[in-house]
Amino acid sequence: MKRTQAIALLAGLFAFTSSSFATTCVWGKKFKTRKVCGIVRDVSGAEIPDATVRVEKVETGEVIAKSQSSANGSFALADVASGDYVIRVKFNGFWDASQNFRLDGPVKGTGCSHPIRVVMKPAGSCSYVENAWKKGL
Repeated sequence: MKRTQAIALLAGLFAFTSSSFATTCVWGKKFKTRKVCGIVRDVSGAEIPDATVRVEKVETGEVIAKSQSSANGSFALADVASGDYVIRVKFNGFWDASQNFRLDGPVKGTGCSHPIRVVMKPAGSCSYVENAWKKGL
């Protein structure tokens, strides 16, 4: 009985310390897109303005493009060449969100027909990026 309690205590302690010191949670697999644009919201669906959105090269971590989300939470990063990248989104009071993606044959223009959906959760929970357009949302 004591051994079971000790294991349960250690497992709980590990879960607590892991969540306390982690800053980014990656959700899902790498996705493909033709334009780096989308919206940043919290888990209740409220738009998050002024979130920092960065695109970095996978191999080097070099920042290729950077912007802030607008008043309605939307963002668009232009002039990014085809390649493998990581999108990273940060906002005070929320955990960072990041996800690998591939930009194939980038398209120019003002519309965002396939938005990248970023869901930010308050510190202590995992924020994530999801390619909601694949689900028909």
